[in-house]
Amino acid sequence: MKMDFKWIGSKKQIAYERSGGDEGALRLAKNCHRLMIPYIPARNLVLSQDVRLYVKDGTGLIHYQSPYAHYQYEGILYVSSETGRPWASHGEHKIPARPRRELKQSKAKHALATSHWDKAMWTARGDEVIRAHQRWLNRRPR
Repeated sequence: MKMDFKWIGSKKQIAYERSGGDEGALRLAKNCHRLMIPYIPARNLVLSQDVRLYVKDGTGLIHYQSPYAHYQYEGILYVSSETGRPWASHGEHKIPARPRRELKQSKAKHALATSHWDKAMWTARGDEVIRAHQRWLNRRPR
């Protein structure tokens, strides 16, 4: 007996739909953000609360909107390209300080705070993220 099998849609599209589509991508972003909070430096909690979660081109995104989010994420001191000081005028370009200087992340509110908090969370709790998403997928009607 001969049988032909034909996919309806690309492999990428089928995988995206099987992983929950836009709804699944947003759920993953929300779950990751929730689990990242203990790893985000926090003196006044603005960085961890000033965040936007959305889906773009099939990917769940976590966008930290504070102006200093990038510098905290990188964990190194950035300085004015003109004066070499940590404070820069509005619109002025900043560059990493030379010699390189690590930021002292505030652990006052989040004891696990670190730069690259997404990677720290994923190392510690990535399996939990995957298991939670799989449970959600298993409960969804097909």
